[in-house]
Amino acid sequence: MPRLAVVVPFLLALAIPAKAQDGPSVDVLRATVRGAVTWIARQAEPVPEVEGAVLVRASDAPGARAQPIVYGGSAGVLLFLENVAAVLDCAEARALADRIAKGLRSCRQQEGDAPASWNEANGNAGAGLYTGDAGIGHAFLVRHQLRGDAEALATAVEIGDALLARSTRSERGLGWGNQPDLIIGNAGTALFLLELGLASAEPRFVDGARQAGRELVAMAVQEPSKADAKQQLPTWKYMAGRRAMQMPNFSHGTAGVAYALLRIGAATDDADLIAAGRAGAEWMLELAVIEGDTCKWPAVPGQKAFLGGWCHGPAGTARLFLLLHAMTKEERFLQIAKQGANFLVGYAKQAERVGADGKRMYVPPSYCCGVAGVLEFFCDLHRVTGDPAHAAFARKAGQYLIDVALVDGDGRKWKNGASAPGPGKADSQGHDTDLMLGAAGEALALLQLSLLDAKEMPLRRLPDRSITPPPVAAKSVK
Repeated sequence: MPRLAVVVPFLLALAIPAKAQDGPSVDVLRATVRGAVTWIARQAEPVPEVEGAVLVRASDAPGARAQPIVYGGSAGVLLFLENVAAVLDCAEARALADRIAKGLRSCRQQEGDAPASWNEANGNAGAGLYTGDAGIGHAFLVRHQLRGDAEALATAVEIGDALLARSTRSERGLGWGNQPDLIIGNAGTALFLLELGLASAEPRFVDGARQAGRELVAMAVQEPSKADAKQQLPTWKYMAGRRAMQMPNFSHGTAGVAYALLRIGAATDDADLIAAGRAGAEWMLELAVIEGDTCKWPAVPGQKAFLGGWCHGPAGTARLFLLLHAMTKEERFLQIAKQGANFLVGYAKQAERVGADGKRMYVPPSYCCGVAGVLEFFCDLHRVTGDPAHAAFARKAGQYLIDVALVDGDGRKWKNGASAPGPGKADSQGHDTDLMLGAAGEALALLQLSLLDAKEMPLRRLPDRSITPPPVAAKSVK
């Protein structure tokens, strides 16, 4: 099981030297990305009895194993490699992606007439976007979108059909267990089905996403509005066994579920889903802590921990408000996103100090909980605002990733940060390879930075990254 953000919520900060004001050049960014591809290739392990097939170990630490999923696994690496191959015309990335795709197909499991599975088929985790089949399916969908690969689309469609077959259906809708969140639960799985339906023009997947959205609405826990006690607002809680935990931010909480409902509602023209998503966003606004020109959300309500990453901070949660702004044109939503960015800029300064040993803080570079996820957010925010300050901060974040990258022959890798940054402090468990905690994520963020001034963003990312509403899908014939 991957080291999920709920288990180890890395504290985010950026220790960026003053010399990095202009950021790294495009050549340096792309050379580092290629170096990451080279290093990741060294962690590939052949799949027994499947010629030319590989999976990638989660890290170079002794005993690390290869698995197929996004978080800690090969599907996220495949998504990264396909983008590198497309943007940089990188033959090494393309060849490794071919071998990983073959390795992922070899993971297909099926007993009798039961639906196929590419991961453990029990509970939410086996279906989830980051922990199960939905994420593997999305990696193949990205491969198809970037290459026009019909076989990859066929694999994604097979995974989508298997997910629909494995779902539990009721009068409320459909789902894959009691977990509502983006990482493990129904919100993330539904977003994959939506993207698959839009890309394949197969209405059954869009319909499945809509039904999953309806189930999410039914799963909400209603709480009184602080502004009007007579009004109830929906919130969604992370299920840790039988315990319902309130972790409101993007990865495991209300922000991520509300985001999913808005995108599904927009694609299906479903006013009820859009209304539920907006109500969830209003609950997040009531939870927000506004201080001057900054906005932040607690990792857990009632506690004093305010994090910065995609998982439990504004780098993720502000995406909800960027999407709402794109859908409604209401300036207040964009203002909240910009205030979240201001919090991140101030938060970064906390790490620009030197410890008693004379060393700067070491902070996590990762896509999930650290600098790479923040870099991605500022790249996207800059595309919305056109504010040079947002571009400048993205470049500073990119310079940090360049500065802490480790040279390994002709490869590049990163040491992940410990949960609390400190002088020279780093995780001792090796160097990760995967999208969310490892080199694939750090390098994908640098690839995005190299495209900061491009008119269009050619990358294909996970389905919870978009900040614009999808087109309305064609309706199925009832």
